[in-house]
Amino acid sequence: MMSMMYGQDPKKKRLSTEQLESLENSFQEEIKLDPDRKMKLAKELGLQPRQIAVWFQNRRARWKGKQLERLYDALKQEYDAVSRDKHKLQQEVLALRAMLKEQVVNKQVSTGYTEVSGEETVESTSIPNSDKAHGITTTSINNVNQIIMGESSYALNVDDYTSVMMTPYNWA
Repeated sequence: MMSMMYGQDPKKKRLSTEQLESLENSFQEEIKLDPDRKMKLAKELGLQPRQIAVWFQNRRARWKGKQLERLYDALKQEYDAVSRDKHKLQQEVLALRAMLKEQVVNKQVSTGYTEVSGEETVESTSIPNSDKAHGITTTSINNVNQIIMGESSYALNVDDYTSVMMTPYNWA
């Protein structure tokens, strides 16, 4: 009873190195244990068939834990790579949006504004009729101009002007 308190069962004996090697080799061949193989190993190693079955069960549990660790490590590496790619793409999107904003602002500034009594207007010759079909209106140009002059209370949302930038008419 006293020896049980310290985790030592007097009936329980450790397997010898040869027995362990034989069991490991058998496990490497096949992780599942069929009844015939269990009986053969028990006779060869001088162990009870139940000991062989328990050893295989425990070994499969350790093997499965290690498989899960390897799978976790592989998935973690894959996740990290995808996460890095996502971050790079987000940075690229931000840079492209900044470029679009700059192009919209430069395009609007180059269309020719005149200032009349504190309000910006567009000269009638600066917007061809086909621009309205591409989403350019006097209102959108005035909004951009207000932002340029610092008179607007909101930031330029590049998405509002995406249709302007994505049409073949404006690619030139």
